[in-house]
Order: sequence, then structure tokens, then C-alpha cells
Amino acid sequence: MSIQKTDLLAQIYQILPKLIDEAISLPDVELSDSDDRVVGNITVFSAKARQNEKEWGQLYNSLKEKLGDWDSYHQVFDPTEDNEAIFGSLADDIADIYRDLKEGLVLSEMHQARPEDIIWHWRLLFYSHWGKHAMDALLAIHFRLQNAAS
Repeated sequence: MSIQKTDLLAQIYQILPKLIDEAISLPDVELSDSDDRVVGNITVFSAKARQNEKEWGQLYNSLKEKLGDWDSYHQVFDPTEDNEAIFGSLADDIADIYRDLKEGLVLSEMHQARPEDIIWHWRLLFYSHWGKHAMDALLAIHFRLQNAAS
């Protein structure tokens, strides 16, 4: 049985605030100097843990197809700096959030990184990448569901 886009977005609408809350609550831990490779500010974990572009593309395309005309929305990239609206994509938001969080889960299951390093990585990615995706998606979903209920 296939889940309808309204039901899918309603489930994501319940999950996103919890993910955001957990990310904001992550402790500010130090990154170890052990086996991790640091490039710039970013720790490069095992390539086995990172979702490759083909896998990401499959998830993105599946979500885009499921969401149809609900995928695209208007947004301002940085509301403190920008005035022009650009297009956002719920499929892109959700696929990026999934990729950023899954990497740490895979590393944890494989025992390939210290818990503190995974927390450090998740916190960094929340503030530098997936946090904005989560906030944008939450707002877009709010209006999609509100308008569907009207």
C-alpha cells in the first residue's frame, strides 16, 4: 500500500520538530584526534557510511515523485540578508537530512567512530547544513497541510 503525500508530510511534520530539538540539545563535545581525518572544518568519516549520490538520487526522486506538485516551495535563503525568493524542494530537504543523520547511525552500528565524534559531526552538520533544511521543510509542510485542511 502506498502512503499518500498528505499522510507522508503529516508524519514528517511530527518528526522534524523532535529532530531539531534533539540537535539543539546535542552537547558541545570535542572532536578526537584519533583515527578521523579532518579536512577544513569537516571530519571525513568512513566512505562506507556516507550515502553515495546514486542512493541519494533514488531517495530524492522517490520523494519528488510522491510529493508531486507539493515538492516545490518559495523561500528566502537567509531571511536576515536576502530579499529575493528562491525555490526550495521538500524532496531535497528530506533526502539531505536523511543522508546527514544516517552517516552517524551507520558509523555507530559499525563501531567505526567514537560516540563523541558522531555527536560532534551531527552537531556540525545541523548548524552548517541540515538544520536549515529542517526549518525550511517544517514551514513549507505547515502551509501545505494547513491549505489541504481548508
